[in-house]
Amino acid sequence: MIRMRISTTVDATRLRTARRLAGGRDSELFDKALTLLIDHLEAEREQSALAVHPYDEDPDLELPEPPADAAVDLPYDGRVPPEVVRLARQRRRRQPE
Repeated sequence: MIRMRISTTVDATRLRTARRLAGGRDSELFDKALTLLIDHLEAEREQSALAVHPYDEDPDLELPEPPADAAVDLPYDGRVPPEVVRLARQRRRRQPE
């Protein structure tokens, strides 16, 4: 990682509090703060983009839901593990018919 020296002024009370809570060197503190700031700003941008272009309005992203009464078989060509079969049997016994 390429390091860059910064020189700035900050709120002294916040800096003391952050140093007390986080410990470590100031460079680690500022790296963590920058990482959190970047994550926050990226999340804000994603939320803004979703507000303008919601998933459910995008035909390429929206997946239709099968009807509630339709039995949907999932394709599976492999052997079903015995523990899954046992679990399915136990759950079927518990369901009222």
